[in-house]
Amino acid sequence: MLHSLSIKDLVFTWSKQSDFTLRIPKWQVKTGEKVFLHGRSGEGKSTLLNLISGIENRYTGDIQVLGQDMAKLSQRQKDAFRANNIGIIFQQFNLLPYLSAEQNILLAQRFRSVKQAPSSEELASICERLELSSMLLKQKANELSVGQQQRVAVARALYGSPELIIADEPTSALDTQTREQFIQLLLDCAQSSTVIFVSHDLSLASHFDQQLSLAQLQQQGSEIHVA
Repeated sequence: MLHSLSIKDLVFTWSKQSDFTLRIPKWQVKTGEKVFLHGRSGEGKSTLLNLISGIENRYTGDIQVLGQDMAKLSQRQKDAFRANNIGIIFQQFNLLPYLSAEQNILLAQRFRSVKQAPSSEELASICERLELSSMLLKQKANELSVGQQQRVAVARALYGSPELIIADEPTSALDTQTREQFIQLLLDCAQSSTVIFVSHDLSLASHFDQQLSLAQLQQQGSEIHVA
């Protein structure tokens, strides 16, 4: 597969009463590419990620993810497609506070339509690289520090080796040094996946293959490429 993401003539309008419209003439992300997308708060970055992942459905145009035309899927099929193929790192991490760190990581496996026996070796490898000790994995999510919660969220997104990883402002609560360490760790662990990373922090952009702003993307499509 040449492209993990292909968008053409995308138009999204929040509502008839809203002035907000997201327009993307063209955007293609190559398989295995690591993309940094930045923009101002409220510009539509999270909306775009929701469109790509099938959470938001109100659009015209063409969105193809991993070769699948998202418009041809029912909502249930979109949910299954997302669970089977996309790892998402949310800005607020979205961990269940009453579950242990390990249970939160394994939770994604339960929603996959293609059931696979959980691999303890894969889990151990991911947790080792993310410095999640066996003692920490037994702690409840609400007992963890912000940095620890973030690493658990990354482990959950990586578990099962999804083809596409989407990260929505996951470094906003971290200091500068911790942000740099986190980015390097994420990209090291996601070498075999396509990554779309959204942030307003331009200091992180140099770690990625493709860097572009949402404003540029709306004006000219994916012809904008800053190396």
